Amino acid sequence: PIAVAIALDASFVARTFAADKNESKEILKKALGHKGYALVDIFQPCVSYNKVNTYEWFKEHTYYLEESHDPYDRLEAFRRAMEKDPLPLGIFYLSPDKPTFEENTAVYRQNKKPLFDREPDREKIDRVINSKRRI
Repeated sequence: PIAVAIALDASFVARTFAADKNESKEILKKALGHKGYALVDIFQPCVSYNKVNTYEWFKEHTYYLEESHDPYDRLEAFRRAMEKDPLPLGIFYLSPDKPTFEENTAVYRQNKKPLFDREPDREKIDRVINSKRRI
């Protein structure tokens, strides 16, 4: 999911391991505070059925990206996302200046109120329903 999200130019892409509580908490706080789409892939072993990918396995087969990793370098982030063993964790990619979905959607340009919180334009709906033109 990390490589796909970077390829699709998501504006916040990260991965963490559930057992790393402090790192996971910090990544989730940054993701929630990010304006725009944020994808956080969280490794969490299934203790009931998966006897291979255990907590110990993830500890041995993962590492956190270095402090020197530049999350604004999309190509490098994609390269790091393709690494297989050990699997990198951390914030892979950031694109904070990318417009959000709402900023790119015309219906939000004049009115910032969410669609579910707006009153429908009954006259316009009636005109469309009663018009002879079929969609």
